[in-house]
Parts: sequence; structure tokens; C-alpha cells
Amino acid sequence: MSTGKNSKLIIISSPSGAGKTTLCKLLIKKMNNINLSISFTSRSKRLNEINGKDYYFISKKEFESLKKKNFFIETAKNFNNLYGSPFRNISLSKKNNQHILFDIDWKGARKIRKNYNKNDIIDFFILPPSKSELKRRLIKRGRENKKEISLRLSYAIDEMNHYNEYKYVLINEKVQNTVNEIKKIIEYHQLITKQKKFLKSKLKKIINS
Repeated sequence: MSTGKNSKLIIISSPSGAGKTTLCKLLIKKMNNINLSISFTSRSKRLNEINGKDYYFISKKEFESLKKKNFFIETAKNFNNLYGSPFRNISLSKKNNQHILFDIDWKGARKIRKNYNKNDIIDFFILPPSKSELKRRLIKRGRENKKEISLRLSYAIDEMNHYNEYKYVLINEKVQNTVNEIKKIIEYHQLITKQKKFLKSKLKKIINS
């Protein structure tokens, strides 16, 4: 399946605590031609989160009902919570000739790759500088107890083994530097797409003249 002439599916994945959600938020601020694909989730809303902005918070029963109706491009279950990206987000971005940004894990990325042309996808895997730094960031968040942090670290190590499934792998030492790298790569793809269109148009004129 193709997304359209200019719309790209931009995927940012990382183990929990490596910074992908922060990177996505900063990228949206830096580039006005990208929309964030807001996922649906069955997990509880955190104190600083807004329904419809961070996630659409629904019950597990509602989630399963939408899944049966083929509402989601991809779904995942993490730490007993359900997550899903709706098809409608891609349709809306395509209509507005904008890119769509997915903040998802490697399992979700695999499902999107199965459904869409690889030339329409720009995918990034974000790594922490080290395992010890990842642990420090998880502790700093203050969301989980020691047992949950250990579980997330174990899961993160498994996730990091999937980095080679992505076109681009970045080590997130400084957030601003990393988001600027992502922005440059996306702009490079935009330039290549524009150049190909220009060349195609010129070739037709040269050959047919």
C-alpha cells in the first residue's frame, strides 16, 4: 500500500526510557509538515497526560471491539496494556499532504512495514548511551518501583536487539542533537523526492521534444 506522492510514514522506536516520546514532541515543534499519530491505549492516564493529545484512553473492552472492526494498522501489548495506531491518521495526513509520525515499538514497526511500501517509510531506532544511563533515566522518571524498573530494563535489552530492522539507528546522548539529526534525515528524503519529480518532468520534455 502507498501513502501518496509526498506523505511519508516516519517511525521512531526505542526501548522504554531512551527518549522517543520526547524526541517526537520536539520534532513536531521543529517541522510543521508532520502530524503525530495519536495512539489508542487501555492503560490509565497519567497525571500530566491529556486525552486526545497524548493518547486516546479507552477500556480494554472498547479496544478489543475496535480491533475486531479492523480499526488499527498495528496493535501491541506492553506490560499488560494495549496500544494501537488507527488507520484514519494516515488517511488524514495523506489528504493534507503531510508526514505521519509513529511513536511505536519494533513490533508495531514490523506490522506497518508489512502493509506499506518501504519507500514510503523512514524509520529510526533510538538507543540510550549505555544500559546504566537507561536505568538512571527510568529511575529519574519516578513512575515505577524497583521491580517494575528491573522488568523494563530486561524488556529494553530484548528490544535493543531489533535495531538492525531500521534504516537509521541513533544514540540519544543529547536530545536536541538527536532531534536535529532526525530532522536532517527527513529533509534529505524530502529533497530526494523533489529531485526525482523534477528529473522525471525534465526527462519527459527532453525525450519527447
